[in-house]
Amino acid sequence: MKPVLSVEHLTIETIAAGQPLVQNISFQLAAGQITGLVGESGCGKTVTSLALLRLLDEKVIRQSGRILLDATDLMTLSDRTLRRVRGGQIAFIMQNPMSAFTPVFTIGHQLVETIRTHDRCSKREAKERAIEALLEVNLEQPDRILKAYPFELSGGMLQRVMIALAVCLRPHVLIADEPTTALDVYNQKLVLYYLEKVRATYDTAILLISHDLSVIAEMADYVLVMRDGEIVEQADVFDLFDRPQHPYTRRLLEQHGLQAGGMNA
Repeated sequence: MKPVLSVEHLTIETIAAGQPLVQNISFQLAAGQITGLVGESGCGKTVTSLALLRLLDEKVIRQSGRILLDATDLMTLSDRTLRRVRGGQIAFIMQNPMSAFTPVFTIGHQLVETIRTHDRCSKREAKERAIEALLEVNLEQPDRILKAYPFELSGGMLQRVMIALAVCLRPHVLIADEPTTALDVYNQKLVLYYLEKVRATYDTAILLISHDLSVIAEMADYVLVMRDGEIVEQADVFDLFDRPQHPYTRRLLEQHGLQAGGMNA
């Protein structure tokens, strides 16, 4: 299957100390597949996700390697061109949904302006698309939500607003960084359901970052295991859970009460 996004020898380090945060990692994301990225806190998962969109502060952090979106190397693009790629071709659901929105503008203003930035349409058309997308992720009274400010919505609602935006823009790649963290069980299930819906409907390649292996086992087709800034194992989800090769992967499974072979048990 042809990859939508290919990461080749990505290395991320601090400029001042030359301290490596991520070391020489390579992986691919395929259309219509969910790839899980797992590992303990501080292993480099979030740094990697930010690097894919070059969102790290270039005054502090240096990154090298290649990040190919189809045939385009994102590492070579200007900031102006990258802004068109972000959101339009690659969408990002952040771990803290509040940080994804500007607090002084309404949800409607931010959705409409983002849609119009990536797709030429009138404000009325953009608003209609936003309302339709909010309904798709089961957010009732979309007109009220569009008039609300981010602080007036719960974390679960903001996560679904971000997924709704992805539905509007139909990105080739969706990066979801710990999208179920701090949500109750009901909202966790809703968020995962709509991620699956985006993948199935638009053939989107999804990078699902999580420390929760049970979420990865349920959602992912393929899994990357990260430890101390390195990918120590990558495999089909069934192979990884049934026949883990690396000692660290086996340890993670044991910590989560998952024994090798559990998926076929």
